[in-house]
Amino acid sequence: MKFKLISCNVFKREIEYAAARTKHECEIEFLELGEHARPSKLREMLQQRIDAAEGCDAVLLGYGLCGRATDGLTARNRPVVLPRSHDCCGILLGSRKRFEELFRDMPSTPFSSVGYIEHGEYYFADGEMMFGDSYAALVEQYGEDNARYIYEAMHPKLDGEYQPVCFISMPEIPCAEALGKCRARAEEEGRPFRRLDGDIRLIRMLLDGDWPAGEFLVLRPGETIRQTGDWDEILKAVPGGRS
Repeated sequence: MKFKLISCNVFKREIEYAAARTKHECEIEFLELGEHARPSKLREMLQQRIDAAEGCDAVLLGYGLCGRATDGLTARNRPVVLPRSHDCCGILLGSRKRFEELFRDMPSTPFSSVGYIEHGEYYFADGEMMFGDSYAALVEQYGEDNARYIYEAMHPKLDGEYQPVCFISMPEIPCAEALGKCRARAEEEGRPFRRLDGDIRLIRMLLDGDWPAGEFLVLRPGETIRQTGDWDEILKAVPGGRS
């Protein structure tokens, strides 16, 4: 099969590793991690690329819900496939179930990876490590000053301490330098640091055309992505434009 993959460059190393090992032909386009700061603009960019995709059997997205950036995307003349994940953290961990096990009780926990260190310096902002897409979505809706107030109210310190910064390392991807930089930045900000083992399985499955319904959403032509607001399904397909 031939795929067109559109992905955040936070997965660049993992996707290049998996692409070299899949039997399918895959044309890859990476978008900047910084586009997450503007979810509505990122949605427009993704839709434009979905609409322009030609000569492929399916369009693959290296994104999850991602601050609702994929909520509202519509498949045109071919299927669109993406993992059922709230954001890249679940994809890097290998499943939404593992993400839920680790982060359900503290969903605002900051996280990082090789891709974040190489492409995401903007995440270290104003003395706060604002990891994840929830903060970007707040900025888009309420503006920078109000977003900071809301974010801090929603993410209080625990016993006077910040939640630990979690670095997700993938066994297949060298990460010693990036891990060291993340640890140093966490220490600089006075935050605890934790390394988590990642799993490349979802990225491999995406590129291998292995898309079980429980882990991937496959949009048929004319269907639109809608968020479900839960920890399990996360994304659903509806007839074009309907909620």
